[in-house]
This record gives sequence, C-alpha cells and structure tokens, in this order.
Amino acid sequence: MEHNKATVIRPVRIFKMGAVRLADPAPDLSPEEAIKLYAASYPHLAHVELNGPELIGEELHYAIKPYQEVKTKG
Repeated sequence: MEHNKATVIRPVRIFKMGAVRLADPAPDLSPEEAIKLYAASYPHLAHVELNGPELIGEELHYAIKPYQEVKTKG
C-alpha cells in the first residue's frame, strides 16, 4: 500500500501601501500586529486599517488604508 504525503503550503503575506510592497516581518503575528512592526520606519503605519486579504497566486495581499478621522463642525 502506498501512502500519499500531503504538503501544506502557507501563503506569503504581502502588505501593499499604494505601489509599495512590504514583506511580512513576522508571519506568526496577526496581520495587524505584523504591520505595526513597520511603524519605526513608517510612523504613519502605527494607525492604519488593513483591507483583505486577497489571494493572488500564492500570496495573500493586504491593502493598507489610513484611518479616516470623523470631522465635525463646531
């Protein structure tokens, strides 16, 4: 009897900020925690929203979107 061995492939996470692609700095963290590691180099990433993921080939793409603050008159 022949045994088939299954291989599990974990998709690579990519964070996209416009045309800029950022590699996943910590695959074991949640996407939100992983992107905050970039805040030292990109301070505006400390407070962003992630959209996605979208599976493209063998990559999971997360779009980085800045938070929109609600403004009121007054």
